[in-house]
Amino acid sequence: MKMKKTVTTIISLVMCVTLTACTLPGFMQDIADDISYLLDDSPEEEYALPKPVDEDDYAFDNGIEVSEEVIELDDDEPDPDDSAQSGDEDGSLDRVLKDERYFAYHTLKEGEQKMYKMIYTSLFDFGSRISMPTRDPAMIDKVFNCVLADNPELFYVRGYNLIRFERGGNVEQLSISGIYTMTRAEAKEHQEKADRYVDECLANAPSGTDDYEVIKYLYEYIIGHTEYDLNAPNGQNYLSVFENGRSVCQGYASAMQYMMTKRGLLCTIVRGVTGDNENHAWNLVKADGEYYHIDVTWGDMSYDLSSESDLSSLPELPEISYEYLCVTTDSIEQSHTTDNPFPIPVCTSMADNYYVREGNYFETVDKEQLMRVFDKAYDSGMTMVSVKCSDEQVYSAMTDHLMGDGHVFDYLRGAGNVNYVTLNNLNELIFYL
Repeated sequence: MKMKKTVTTIISLVMCVTLTACTLPGFMQDIADDISYLLDDSPEEEYALPKPVDEDDYAFDNGIEVSEEVIELDDDEPDPDDSAQSGDEDGSLDRVLKDERYFAYHTLKEGEQKMYKMIYTSLFDFGSRISMPTRDPAMIDKVFNCVLADNPELFYVRGYNLIRFERGGNVEQLSISGIYTMTRAEAKEHQEKADRYVDECLANAPSGTDDYEVIKYLYEYIIGHTEYDLNAPNGQNYLSVFENGRSVCQGYASAMQYMMTKRGLLCTIVRGVTGDNENHAWNLVKADGEYYHIDVTWGDMSYDLSSESDLSSLPELPEISYEYLCVTTDSIEQSHTTDNPFPIPVCTSMADNYYVREGNYFETVDKEQLMRVFDKAYDSGMTMVSVKCSDEQVYSAMTDHLMGDGHVFDYLRGAGNVNYVTLNNLNELIFYL
């Protein structure tokens, strides 16, 4: 899936300066001026990472291919004899779909759910043409997208053929047939490889009932084992992650969904666009009874820096960004716009937000909490500390306290200087230990 990655989605304004223990507040600008050659004219500037490939040569779609065919019926020709089974004659599928993991299914009306079961059964059986109980192509498309959204295991489904049976210019019936990218035997082989990857990952996942810890583990595992690559094979499904370790946003999101489902946690795909109007996919998850947004792709900071970029002169960026690990709707909407085929709940809880759970979220300048954050980083062998503020007012007060008044040295262990990065648009500060 095409997505233009820029540091500005993670870092809006960047400042890198060296503070010393004897530095006075007025001296900070002198230091910034002294190293301004690193930042090309100003210590605060906006930077964009280079495009991994020529994006103009990469056409994005939502991964669903739809072809249409019209079949004209003669006046005396009978209606086509397609299968019109409900897909759940013995009720077994209905029992399966009661599970909340089928999130999109539960958003559908009764008639749409019937169609869902028909499409579900056909696709998992590599079925041929089936007649639809509607003459509304938009409804078929909506339900088809819901089936794929709930079932990342259908990685071998590229889309569907829509067949219109017309008589005298009037549509008498709509039928569909799946478009498959491989045979049943090939799909089975790929799924076995995928499950070996997932089993290896889950073998070391945290035990217990803390959903957040499992989600964080999976988030870090996928990022740690995957590189962002616009040309990744099978980039629109989880095979790109599980088999090749190279993917795009749809692959990251479907891999997260599948692994969380295997662990018994709710996770679904969310589609939309980013701030620069690029198509994108991420996840909605349920953790400890609350809904959150997660964007694994934007958590992966493994992009190549251009040799011409002044960012190469700045302190290292973290390998993983946690800005989009268990965030609210208000937070995700700062950079993402949802355009989903089914409704999703408004996420308001901060209980399992990364910064809240890790103790790095500040609603006021709390010196004791700051000491705990820095001590934890030192004791864990971390190379940087993140301080996330609840709003601009707290961020301004925190910046004044730590840098303006030089109190950052109260929390450092013997360091005479420190490099830091300000993420103004995210109300966050990163200190390099």
